[in-house]
Amino acid sequence: MAAAGPYPVSHSHHLADLLTDADRLATLVAGAPPAHRSALAESRRVDAAKATLVLDAVPAEEIPDPATAVRTVTAAGPGRVAPDTLATGTWLDAMRVLDQPHDATVHALELLGALEGLAAGDLAEPLSTDLSATLAELHRRLTRGLVAQPGIPRTRNQAVVDGGTGRVIYFPADPATCARDVALLGAWIATDGSREPALVTSGVLHLELLRLHPFEVASGRLARTAARLMLQARRLDPDGLAAPEVWLARDALGYHEEVAQTAHRRNLTIWCERWGEAVTDGLRAAARDLAVVRTSPSDRAEWFVEAQGGADFTVADYRSGADVPPQTARNDLRLLLDAGRIDRVPGTRGLRLRPVPG
Repeated sequence: MAAAGPYPVSHSHHLADLLTDADRLATLVAGAPPAHRSALAESRRVDAAKATLVLDAVPAEEIPDPATAVRTVTAAGPGRVAPDTLATGTWLDAMRVLDQPHDATVHALELLGALEGLAAGDLAEPLSTDLSATLAELHRRLTRGLVAQPGIPRTRNQAVVDGGTGRVIYFPADPATCARDVALLGAWIATDGSREPALVTSGVLHLELLRLHPFEVASGRLARTAARLMLQARRLDPDGLAAPEVWLARDALGYHEEVAQTAHRRNLTIWCERWGEAVTDGLRAAARDLAVVRTSPSDRAEWFVEAQGGADFTVADYRSGADVPPQTARNDLRLLLDAGRIDRVPGTRGLRLRPVPG
């Protein structure tokens, strides 16, 4: 068990399997023709940008496509945000100074900012050498046109709430300690973090930025984007094809609650497993799109999934129902995952799976 930021992380059996699977899938993806990877990257980036906004409680149906977002912002004209008007930089403050503010304009700017952040490959390497300055620049790109003073550290206490019920999920760190904690995180990334697998280092960065909330707004998408850039810097996902936000958005409430539960456990293992599932699922989807992964499960595995009638099942259920030993069960289930026939159920540490409709 190694220290990862403020909490330890142990390489559980499930996390070890995810590390192996991520390397396998990343190698397959890297073997696809560069032109194919480049063509896929744009659509995956759009999927990731929309999903990261959903994780920040933006209604999915209100997020425009990129072309519509550009037209909306262009139609809004210059002067969308009054310079030097915002003392703090909350979304509410931003909308107050928009000329005749409208949700469509805000969501368009949010999408374009998220896309710009995901395309910020030039910031990938600096994450490991000057974390504080790199995060400030990334925040400026994510919030371009939305706040007048981006990249300014948070000065007020905040709460992360469930958008549906208003229930407080967790309280981010005291803003008075954020600068120090970001510096400590940067030091960990440059030392112990450099010796951890990319999946673990990016997961720690992700979790810590969610816990710290270094800026008044957009700290959630900042955390996810920075973690993606770390995957790029460490060459696990150099083309940005994984789009783990898509998997995380399937259980947005569970994702945020895991931050609070990790602080309660004072152990990062389960968080890194959830992040690892999201990354491997994204790499697997990219591998399928690029036709570089086997998508023909065994007949017994197909039969078992069909027999579930759409119901969740456990690894033990499969071993019993298919009457196979543990290693065969793991191989069969991996092929079902590769084929897109099943998904992992979030928060079950890989033990519960769900048939994919259709």
